[in-house]
Amino acid sequence: MTIVRWIIITALAVAFLLLSVANWTPVPFRLPDGEMINIRLPLLLALAFVAGWLPTWLMHLGAKATWKRKLARACGTTEAPAMAAPVAAQFEPLHTPHPSPLPGQAQPTIVPPAGA
Repeated sequence: MTIVRWIIITALAVAFLLLSVANWTPVPFRLPDGEMINIRLPLLLALAFVAGWLPTWLMHLGAKATWKRKLARACGTTEAPAMAAPVAAQFEPLHTPHPSPLPGQAQPTIVPPAGA
């Protein structure tokens, strides 16, 4: 999956580079205080992308940290989930026999389909 992600990122970077070369023209841009500046179109597009992506990414990181904290609290651990004990160490060894929760006569049986 990571190779697919890198291929997509590389393709988008090359597409943006080609767009930048083809549209390297100054564009008038009005600042919030009313001043007009000339900025290159690819730089304006990159700034617009970062202005939309950065807050969303920061909100994602905050939500991820919140969910990790809630999960750790629900599991009863005080440490981060990545630092928790290995799963195998939390359970009893597999070689101990477990009694069946059903009585002997209630065990499921395999019945072949009719006509076989």
